[in-house]
Amino acid sequence: MADAEQNLREFLDKILDEKKYCPREIKIQAITSDGANYTSAIFLVKVTSPNRDDLNLFAKVAIVGEVMRTRMNAEWLYGTERFVYTKLVKVYKDIEDKLNVPQEYRYVFPKCYGCNAEHGKEIVVMENLVEDGYKSYNRFKSMDWEHASKGVENLAKFHALSFAFAKYQPEEFQEVTADMRYKIGSESEEPNEMMMEIWGKMVNNALSVIKEDQRDAVKKFLYSNNHFHHYNKALGKPVIAHGDYRMSNLLFKKQDKEFNSVAVDYQTVHAGNPITDLLYFIFLGSDEEFRKQHYEELLDHYYKSLVQALERLSVDPVEVYPRNKFESDLKEILTYGLLLGAAVLPIVTVEAESAPKVEGTADVQDFLLESNDLYASRFSGIVNDYIAWGAI
Repeated sequence: MADAEQNLREFLDKILDEKKYCPREIKIQAITSDGANYTSAIFLVKVTSPNRDDLNLFAKVAIVGEVMRTRMNAEWLYGTERFVYTKLVKVYKDIEDKLNVPQEYRYVFPKCYGCNAEHGKEIVVMENLVEDGYKSYNRFKSMDWEHASKGVENLAKFHALSFAFAKYQPEEFQEVTADMRYKIGSESEEPNEMMMEIWGKMVNNALSVIKEDQRDAVKKFLYSNNHFHHYNKALGKPVIAHGDYRMSNLLFKKQDKEFNSVAVDYQTVHAGNPITDLLYFIFLGSDEEFRKQHYEELLDHYYKSLVQALERLSVDPVEVYPRNKFESDLKEILTYGLLLGAAVLPIVTVEAESAPKVEGTADVQDFLLESNDLYASRFSGIVNDYIAWGAI
């Protein structure tokens, strides 16, 4: 952590010199994500300088050890976030500017002050949205309708911009998305022995919390559908997807009659399809009771929000993503939620003190987590849903 702070301080000096914040005082405070972030040390930064507005910043500094860098494909994670803040943000802003999209309907990225690409010292410095009144949602609570509906509205705006990018700059879009594959997990059809052993332990952990008469069907599914890249691929023309769109990566703000959300992590952006983001958001953030009341309603709300966002960008929804295509994509990768329940939900529901570490000599075995009561309840609910839908 001391190294991370020193790396940050050196990078801040470079940024602030360029912005002529001299003389200045920099206060850096290390904070914990309580298990919500695994690839970076995070810091709050306050910069004061005479006759200049104070800067309240948020910084993420790479801490992944060399072993996990390879296993997690950390180069891709850090490089992707850099690409988003240095290139994609500008492309999307230019599209919204040219089409005169009203401010309240625009997609909001956190303002980025700089990215460092040096190996082992990767850094992203952004505005601290919490200082502007944004708050995180308790990741141990199931989403409620207010936050869920706002979350999918925001997601729809993000996806709509990809369709607009493809329409207005087709050659650049093709160039950008040509090598934007999802690169978490093995892309090989034959995972290596160690990964199979770890997957076996994760499956056993998942099976241990569900009813005995459900185990055979779930086990069979999890052993034959354990390739994340099968789900996170384009279904037809590629759509730039977020890849890690969950409550822990969103901030919310209420002001007067307005209620807004902002996504704050872009390490897994890839050329895929919109449905994976939607299922990821729902199944990692909701419980069985919420889905019983709102699942269909939330899917519908997402699609209607997408239509509205596309129309604001002068893109014809029927041409680029008609309702029947949305429904067929949903049907094709519906079971993604079950895979997420076994592989990712343990990390989402882990207590802060049990959260895995990725620095130093940490390896993937450190991500084998004991199930807790919250995980047992959430995963059981996912299995109940998939069995009720006849999906497994």
